[in-house]
Amino acid sequence: MRFHNNKHFFSTLCFLFILIFSPIACRSRSSSPVTLHLLHSNDIHGTFLPHRYRLNDEQRPVGGMEAVSHYLNEIRKSSKTTLLMDAGDVMTGTLAAQLEYKGVMGGVMMEFMNLLGYDAWCFGNHAFDKGQENVKGLEQLASFPTVLANIVYKENGQLFAEKPFVILEKAGLKIGIIGVMEETFLIEVDRKHTVGLEVLPIVPTLNAYVPQLDKKTDLVIVLAQAKYDAGKQIAEGVEGVDVVLLGDDSFKFEEINGVLLKSTPGYQRALGSLKITIQNDRIIDYEEGLIWLWADVALNPSPEVSALVKDVQKSIKDEYSRVIGVCEFDQTRDPCPVENVLGNWITDVMRWKTGAQIAFQNSGGIRADIAAGPITTGDIYEVSPFNNVLVMFELTSQQIKEVLEHDVERGWDRLQISGLKYRYYPKEAKPLGQRVNHVEVNGEVLVNKGEVLPPNKIFTVVSNDYVVGQAKDKYFNFSVSNSRDTGFPLNQVLVEWLEQHEVLKCKIEERIQIIK
Repeated sequence: MRFHNNKHFFSTLCFLFILIFSPIACRSRSSSPVTLHLLHSNDIHGTFLPHRYRLNDEQRPVGGMEAVSHYLNEIRKSSKTTLLMDAGDVMTGTLAAQLEYKGVMGGVMMEFMNLLGYDAWCFGNHAFDKGQENVKGLEQLASFPTVLANIVYKENGQLFAEKPFVILEKAGLKIGIIGVMEETFLIEVDRKHTVGLEVLPIVPTLNAYVPQLDKKTDLVIVLAQAKYDAGKQIAEGVEGVDVVLLGDDSFKFEEINGVLLKSTPGYQRALGSLKITIQNDRIIDYEEGLIWLWADVALNPSPEVSALVKDVQKSIKDEYSRVIGVCEFDQTRDPCPVENVLGNWITDVMRWKTGAQIAFQNSGGIRADIAAGPITTGDIYEVSPFNNVLVMFELTSQQIKEVLEHDVERGWDRLQISGLKYRYYPKEAKPLGQRVNHVEVNGEVLVNKGEVLPPNKIFTVVSNDYVVGQAKDKYFNFSVSNSRDTGFPLNQVLVEWLEQHEVLKCKIEERIQIIK
């Protein structure tokens, strides 16, 4: 086992001592085959109402808590051995996750999960969007176990979550469920919400827990709030794991070294389904699939779920229904190939408010589209739900080129821009440092044929506090040293712009172009 420091190593040894000598009964090791139906979700992101989704050239309403309740009820009628789990990122994406419920922001999402009968879940990085105290509030509201093994306090190596794993019993089987967070956790969350925390590497952490957990159970399941490749690393590097359920918004399934890896579409489009047959501590048969949560059928949800949906709708209507403008045509996040109309609008508004020459907005911070028609305050808070504030700083022309080079190299969560236009070669065409060929700042040529013309010229820049906080580790590859917090929340600035301008009709302007 390898950990970051001796404190963490000692803490883990202490926990393993407790685990080994705890009075938990040994596993059943049943010689008769037992079938268990695993159901799982991930990346719910505040979804509680149906939304439209296109599958196989057909667009239908899908999801919503009433649809989930209906399909779960139908499944449970035919199978008494279900196990329902979530692999993280329940929070952030709709106004339901913005509402305060029982003193916890987004707490209503846990109440929905309580009513749906979840058996276990792990935190996702978005659970931390409202701060650590709120995360603890979510954990307390859940009537089912929260598991997370690799987020610890730096000071003493103690776990952030109450439990790294839980052992549940179903159909006479003992089932160990352990949770892990993606290793990029600290750069995926606003720095102010992760102060004092550390993320331990996934495979060594699991190797510290799973061998003993495996001895006491018939089945070991990992809930991993991580990308699919991390699941492959678990399957290849951790002995004793049987199933890995991933918080990866995809349709993937694979068997590696006898370990079943599965992810399922997010936003309540489907539940992941794994019917497994277990005998003598191993899976001898399985059937995997997706249960699509179509909402255009005759639904028969639990009355308690329907009542809570209505309560949330009323709360949102009361707080966020004010019309503040009109959208002439759909404004989406669809890249073209990177630039999108919502990114153009948001960054233009950032400059409008602050007078900065350049604006940057991370694509991942744009969380919803705006449909043609009236725009409400609620629509804006769904587009920008993080309560990020605008931050001003300065960059030299050389630094601007470095930011754009790094953006192309990183290739994900790309920066939307305003006051700036640039052309670049794709990664396979040119090496890092030689891709950004032409840059203009408000019509002034800054880079020509890859050469920075006035390398030390200074420009004023505005972005959000998340981008600035993660500038070195994620977005710029260097720290911003001269930043100034304006105190302007981005979502409120967007509302203010619409109140004054009334009409939203942004278009693609070829601010970002690939040289072919």
